[in-house]
Amino acid sequence: MGATGQQQYPWTTRRTVDLGVGRVTHSFLVIPECPAPLLGRDLLTKMGAQISFEQGKPEVSANNKPITVLTLQLDDEYRLYSPLVKPDQNIQFWLEQFPQAWAETAGMGLAKQVPPQVIQLKASAAPVSVRQYPLSKEAREGIRPHVQRLIQQGILVPVQSPWNTPLLPVRKPGTNDYRPVQDLREVNKRVQDIHPTVPNPYNLLCALPPQRSWYTVLDLKDAFFCLRLHPTSQPLFAFEWRDPGAGRTGQLTWTRLPQGFKNSPTIFDEALHRDLANFRIQHPQVTLLQYVDDLLLAGATKQDCLEGTKALLLELSDLGYRASAKKAQICRREVTYLGYSLRGGQRWLTEARKRTVVQIPAPTTAKQVREFLGTAGFCRLWIPGFATLAAPLYPLTKEKGEFSWAPEHQKAFDAIKKALLSAPALALPDVTKPFTLYVDERKGVARGVLTQTLGPWRRPVAYLSKKLDPVASGWPVCLKAIAAVAILVKDADKLTLGQNITVIAPHALENIVRQPPDRWMTNARMTHYQSLLLTERVTFAPPAALNPATLLPEETDEPVTHDCHQLLIEETGVRKDLTDIPLTGEVLTWFTDGSSYVVEGKRMAGAAVVDGTRTIWASSLPEGTSAQKAELMALTQALRLAEGKSINIYTDSRYAFATAHVHGAIYKQRGLLTSAGREIKNKEEILSLLEALHLPKRLAIIHCPGHQKAKDPISRGNQMADRVAKQAAQGVNLLPMIETPKAPEPGRQYTLEDWQEIKKIDQFSETPEGTCYTSDGKEILPHKEGLEYVQQIHRLTHLGTKHLQQLVRTSPYHVLRLPGVADSVVKHCVPCQLVNANPSRIPPGKRLRGSHPGAHWEVDFTEVKPAKYGNKYLLVFVDTFSGWVEAYPTKKETSTVVAKKILEEIFPRFGIPKVIGSDNGPAFVAQVSQGLAKILGIDWKLHCAYRPQSSGQVERMNRTIKETLTKLTTETGINDWIALLPFVLFRVRNTPGQFGLTPYELLYGGPPPVGRNCFCT
Repeated sequence: MGATGQQQYPWTTRRTVDLGVGRVTHSFLVIPECPAPLLGRDLLTKMGAQISFEQGKPEVSANNKPITVLTLQLDDEYRLYSPLVKPDQNIQFWLEQFPQAWAETAGMGLAKQVPPQVIQLKASAAPVSVRQYPLSKEAREGIRPHVQRLIQQGILVPVQSPWNTPLLPVRKPGTNDYRPVQDLREVNKRVQDIHPTVPNPYNLLCALPPQRSWYTVLDLKDAFFCLRLHPTSQPLFAFEWRDPGAGRTGQLTWTRLPQGFKNSPTIFDEALHRDLANFRIQHPQVTLLQYVDDLLLAGATKQDCLEGTKALLLELSDLGYRASAKKAQICRREVTYLGYSLRGGQRWLTEARKRTVVQIPAPTTAKQVREFLGTAGFCRLWIPGFATLAAPLYPLTKEKGEFSWAPEHQKAFDAIKKALLSAPALALPDVTKPFTLYVDERKGVARGVLTQTLGPWRRPVAYLSKKLDPVASGWPVCLKAIAAVAILVKDADKLTLGQNITVIAPHALENIVRQPPDRWMTNARMTHYQSLLLTERVTFAPPAALNPATLLPEETDEPVTHDCHQLLIEETGVRKDLTDIPLTGEVLTWFTDGSSYVVEGKRMAGAAVVDGTRTIWASSLPEGTSAQKAELMALTQALRLAEGKSINIYTDSRYAFATAHVHGAIYKQRGLLTSAGREIKNKEEILSLLEALHLPKRLAIIHCPGHQKAKDPISRGNQMADRVAKQAAQGVNLLPMIETPKAPEPGRQYTLEDWQEIKKIDQFSETPEGTCYTSDGKEILPHKEGLEYVQQIHRLTHLGTKHLQQLVRTSPYHVLRLPGVADSVVKHCVPCQLVNANPSRIPPGKRLRGSHPGAHWEVDFTEVKPAKYGNKYLLVFVDTFSGWVEAYPTKKETSTVVAKKILEEIFPRFGIPKVIGSDNGPAFVAQVSQGLAKILGIDWKLHCAYRPQSSGQVERMNRTIKETLTKLTTETGINDWIALLPFVLFRVRNTPGQFGLTPYELLYGGPPPVGRNCFCT
């Protein structure tokens, strides 16, 4: 649904359209419920159409010729390019010999041995009634003969039903005739799903022996209408029909299985399959394939095909089915079936299928790329290395980011079309003979050729290709070959139907599968591969460096021959001499650990390196650092400090240990990507660790169990590292900082307008570099830089115009035309315009104020949504003298939290308050809070109940904090309000008050920290 509440409709890809006057590309809007195809002004303009009205009926023409509009589904587009199937020259003979088997001579069929079908509804289904769409007079007149004919045949009957779905007349191409189509989507939603057993066209022809090369193709006419519908299920498919001429008004419904019903193909396919089971048994000399209502009969000789065809027509007539004589292809060497051309035991893509793909223009959206790959993917069996050719296009299928069609994409797009035009003929699989699968892997793509022997030759049955998943793509070449074989063997099973298969690859794979490496793949994945490959029907032939799969066109720099086991040993780790067995001799022994935990809603982290008796290095880490990142940083620092030395490093982190020993080599192979193909976490830390691994002279990284209470040296060293890391989390950040020399600052570049404003200043000076200063030493910024400076301050504070000017005037810079700049910045700030309330006209009131900082506080709880880390409340303290604010995220709104903050935060920093004011909330009137106030001698003043104005200062601060959080969230897109809270506190602590001073200045006696190093470069 769109923003207006109206239904949104999709566009097709750009299709090639023949307008009679020329060909154009055009995208069509898909509106399934539209009663008639509509021609937009854009397409009418392209065809140069002329619309005239004669005898009340509009006529559309171009070049004085009528225009005929053909509507069809994209799946059937290839039929536009299909040559007309020529009627069999001897069809009259078959019509006369078997009159009851043809729809042209026997009329509508009725399956005699199939009972009426009962449709099962879902348990929660209720009747649905969809109004009939308005029908044009022409469309209604077009479907009237069909409706009357179906009523006369008893297929449509009157009914009164709570169910109703609309009728959609569809115009037949090239005629003024219409056929009725019912929109049953709402009924389909309420009917139970049944498992679809319709054969897969992908492997249906695998059951056709290649030596049976005489074919007959039959298409059953009105197949679904051959099955009866049970009277209890007939009301489900009712529709509204009005025919005043015939005196008929009301609802009609179907007594036969309707078209458009989701389960109709499966129901009919199973019924016909059961009815023809006896024919298959009695005629083993022919093969009968069935895809819903399309039948293919094949025999080894013409005589077998003729006899089988006669028997099949007799069987169909006895069962009550009717075939279409117009579409029949009887006893031919070459036929078209399911979009394939069959001849001599081989199959081709039809020219219509090829032209459908070739006519597709270059995509302009990710959806169009997916449509192209799906359409071309139907033909992938005929395209050697399809996955390799399509590899550049796969990243474009994702909707993220801006769509960019580069030259390499066009090259891949054209290569697929070119390969399709030269598609070879493929032999039909013979399931009585074994198969041979040649496999190779290049650039993360598995490629294979499935073949069968014919005398001394091997004939291709299919070209297989598939992209490896991101995990397998990061393995060494030998292990990638195992993944490639497993994937292609699984795909080949769809064609071999479980027949024996021999695998030939340029690697010694069988030994690796039976004795897999212990570092590269999980047990679950290896077990899956072994279940596919270590079976009786899969045989590994000796490795072949050159085979049909390796000879598929592809540039490569990899060596052809190698020792797989030796290669795996070499590619196991980042550093060849890295071991997990402690070194002996004169070596150092260090222990590393990282710690990360949450304190009052803030994640504290630290890392440490110890030798068991003393601390080598310890440091706190930036807030929010995870435990895994801390472990990596600790191990990296130990490696750097041990440069040029021999050392044993113990860690209890499996993550850091595996990164050093195993994952480093994997990341080297596939890049810094996860198994899902996304960028890994802690990328910079991992890169630093992999680089630091080469610094020590000799190195062993050993994993030891963590949190052990044993007294051996290793356990004690690990305990010390853990203890020091936790202590370091609350200490000083000692991470080494890289200092870069400062470049000399260039002078300011002033414009003519800037000089005019500068000259208005009473006294100013200019340095040799060209920078101007006021008499009080403030640097004058050019208008552009001044605007950026004010914008930066506003992004941090979101102050209003008045307070923003006051804050800028306290800085070491002079901003030209400051009032106008500040007003413009505030007015153009989207978060401020969305959040700020209209100014109040109520005069300011009076409030109590402390005599010095920290003497008088107002305190209140406010709820902040959504909760983060379990913190849903904010405890706010406001010093009434200076306006200084302290705010603490809390999980609960209790008196214990209030007392704890007063003792741990307010008292150590500001001393014991003399007065605390609050409302009558439970956390403030509780015995804990009042008892603490009594012990410390605090005068706790409870304000008037149900009157927020009594706590006006803290209540106004709650609103300011929430407004600023909302602005920062809108501006940054960050929903973690705890992470944004420090910026909010910065704003409220540096907002000038009624005397022009900020809380920071009143508390510390100096200007706020918004000077040179923060904003200007």
